[in-house]
Amino acid sequence: MMLSFKRFFLSRKTILALILLILLSVVIGYIFPQRFSTAPSVMDEWKEAHPFLVPWVEALGLGHVYSTSWFAALLFVFLFSLVISTYEQIKISTKKTFGGLPAGGESFRIIAEENELISAIKTQGYFRAAKNEEGYRFVKRPWGYWGNVLLHIGIVITIASSLLIALTQKRGVLNLVEGEITIPGAPWAAEENGLMAGKFVLPEAVRLEQVIAEFWETDDLKQLTSAISFIDPQGRINKYTLAINQTIDYRGLRIYQSYNSGDAFFVKFVDLEGGRNGVILQIQSPSKRDRASYGNFHLEGTPYLLKAKYFADAGKRSMDSTNPLLVLRLMDKGKVLGEINLRKGESDKIGPYTASFLEASKWAGIIFVDITGMPGIFLGFFIIIAGSGLTYFMPPSEFFVRREGNEFSIAWKATRFESFYKEEFESVLKDIGKDLPL
Repeated sequence: MMLSFKRFFLSRKTILALILLILLSVVIGYIFPQRFSTAPSVMDEWKEAHPFLVPWVEALGLGHVYSTSWFAALLFVFLFSLVISTYEQIKISTKKTFGGLPAGGESFRIIAEENELISAIKTQGYFRAAKNEEGYRFVKRPWGYWGNVLLHIGIVITIASSLLIALTQKRGVLNLVEGEITIPGAPWAAEENGLMAGKFVLPEAVRLEQVIAEFWETDDLKQLTSAISFIDPQGRINKYTLAINQTIDYRGLRIYQSYNSGDAFFVKFVDLEGGRNGVILQIQSPSKRDRASYGNFHLEGTPYLLKAKYFADAGKRSMDSTNPLLVLRLMDKGKVLGEINLRKGESDKIGPYTASFLEASKWAGIIFVDITGMPGIFLGFFIIIAGSGLTYFMPPSEFFVRREGNEFSIAWKATRFESFYKEEFESVLKDIGKDLPL
């Protein structure tokens, strides 16, 4: 029973199937938008475009592949198989290094003194790995036999670290407006936690001080920089600057600048009875100065849907203008109640309301990550590279010497690049005054 169990997990078919399933998981994560890394507006658009897929995505967790139970189970089974395989590799490498196995390869007989022959072999850097009634076995670069072991150990460490991350990771995104403070325990704009991770709570309050967006002449984003502050319970403030490709570490958290950013519009709605309703419309930055960016919002306490879009500059001349154009459309069950264009400080009637564009500020996404296991992944890759180096650049070679009457039968082989190392064999023959046989 145990032998069959072992054979199943060491089977090439099993290993290939597990690798293909993991690769398929990566492809799924690429095809389906992942809720943590996808803006809510983009996720809503995808759901509207693929309503028949939504139940499957939610049931199977295809929108958060790397924190699902089935992905963790897949990694665990793969890890278990690799551990068994690594154990077998250790046994094989130990036997190759210290066992009395014949060298193989072509052998021939020579007449020589035993001490002279052994000394000539050792002079070339070989050491005696084994001696028995059959003869001697000498090995050079025996650590090359352990290349596969290191390769397996590196993969085991990498997969184990990946499993640890999948089970314990905590990721959260905050989309903050300049001047906005988020306190510990406040809801995230997006959150993804591992199966064994608890609730992700910030250690301190966070305030976004300023957002600076820089653009190329092509209107593509050049750099996005955010100034943020951490405020502890005693009111002490720690300020940091965050940018794309410039992360910070704070109290065990790794903090990244998200590519998501844009403008937040403060709009006041006043109904016919004088009732007031203030909203903040956070919309992603447009891709070009002459293109609009869109967002859908529900007016709290009303049945209406507010569709908004804006241009970075009312004159469509710049991406970093302080004069954006906001376009509002009020919808009631698919019917348009009104549409208006507003610049900062302007008001106009839309449906049963008077809308006033009070102010605009920048907003940006900040990513907070609490992950244990990343050093293990880097260590695993380093060991994999070391194992590959041993396997391909330090191949072992070996002699097998057997006494047959007054003669010795001698054989030599290299596990890789035999023609490159054959001069070692020729040097031994020259040292004992023999020529390479024809």
